[in-house]
Amino acid sequence: MTKITIGCVLVMLCGSFALGATGDLTFMKQPLSTTYTSLVYVNSFTHGGSDKDRGLVNEHSVVGAAAKTAGGMHVAIDSTKPGATQSDVLRLDFSGQGKFKDAPTVEIKIKPGRSGTTMGAIGPVVVVAKRDGRSIPVAIRGHYWKQKTRRGLSLMLSSVMEGECRFGAKTYPVRVVDGNANLGFSDALKPPFSPRSRMPFDRIVVDTGDGKFASGAITSYVGQPAFVDGKWYSIDVADMKITAAAQKITGGSVKVNAPRWTCTLIGKKNYLTLSGGAEPIAVPADEYRTANYTVFTGSDPGKRCATVSGYGSFSGGKAFTVAPGQTVDLSIGAPIEATVVAAMRGTKVNMNLMMTDALGGRIRSITTNAGARPPAPSIEVVDKAGKIVYTAKLKYG
Repeated sequence: MTKITIGCVLVMLCGSFALGATGDLTFMKQPLSTTYTSLVYVNSFTHGGSDKDRGLVNEHSVVGAAAKTAGGMHVAIDSTKPGATQSDVLRLDFSGQGKFKDAPTVEIKIKPGRSGTTMGAIGPVVVVAKRDGRSIPVAIRGHYWKQKTRRGLSLMLSSVMEGECRFGAKTYPVRVVDGNANLGFSDALKPPFSPRSRMPFDRIVVDTGDGKFASGAITSYVGQPAFVDGKWYSIDVADMKITAAAQKITGGSVKVNAPRWTCTLIGKKNYLTLSGGAEPIAVPADEYRTANYTVFTGSDPGKRCATVSGYGSFSGGKAFTVAPGQTVDLSIGAPIEATVVAAMRGTKVNMNLMMTDALGGRIRSITTNAGARPPAPSIEVVDKAGKIVYTAKLKYG
């Protein structure tokens, strides 16, 4: 059984990072400087009251549990003073026991909202959780809201281990990201995959470039293979150590006709997060569906360009197969099929434009080179004789 206790708030956000021996991992002192996050939502709360044994101060405090994918993390909306009429502190319990004594606290910066809604900003700040005697910096930022008896909390948490790992004859910088907020870092993603699999899991990032972990860094989930320098590797993370072993995997490749793109492929055996350009990218042979992709018209991440983002074909779309030695054109983005969907509501007809890609996945958004949405399309309604009886311009909703 893993034991987790909580330390104090870390107010110093700066610090140096010194690499240890190859294969050793240390906790990143500045997880706020990364874009790696796990999302935690709490929308159901119960009365906590003033409970010294649990570490609660205000008689009107409330407690809630995050989703199971967040490892049973509990939160408390409380105040620093017992008689306060307004909540001003968030207490965090990573143990899953719902006890907040000596737990880290984060200020909730309350400000009035509209229509009687109270809004609160949380962080960004770094707190320290102690697990198995180790101090783990956890960056936290988020929002809290309350309207009468209803309330909700959304948090973005970042905790990262970093070090170096040997892949064959070469050694590369690596990061191990806690993707489900349980501070485990070694939760493997294994088939069969379901829609819930798209929730964040622990993942490994390998930088074969300049060590800055830019958008081209290799990303794989713990328990899934990684393709590094033309070879497949299994990567093991345990006891603050990381090792990679070469694997014999039969595979093919996928190719996108775009200078830059990102996409998740969900197969029967493999779960891959890919990013690339016009060149083919190696993948294990499998039957895949797409999920959460973006296609860019420009190759430079630092310059604005037009984009197409989609939800992918994982929910209701088509699958495609990558056979051994085969290169498959990955059907994300264009061509886009637009369909007008009409629905009667009383005497009115509502018309919506549904856009899908070649695999039947819904398009999420389209932006122009200026970063704006394209002009809304116009529609024409014709009768059986082809006469136009109605015209309108759709609006973004």
